[in-house]
Amino acid sequence: MGKLEELGEREGWRCWLCDEPVDPTMSVNDPRGPSADSVITRAASKKKGAADERLAHRGCNTKKGAV
Repeated sequence: MGKLEELGEREGWRCWLCDEPVDPTMSVNDPRGPSADSVITRAASKKKGAADERLAHRGCNTKKGAV
């Protein structure tokens, strides 16, 4: 099982940013396709290089980074 499949199973195939369903069969290049979003929590930021990953639509993940 790949990383996206593991994230999808763990998160119920829902985007953590918009709370809409993520279709696991869509291409990762599609804006509604799955992507792994690195989330750095306050606790993790104190540990150099520590981050958690959450499931997000590729488009939601891209918009978040554009802010």
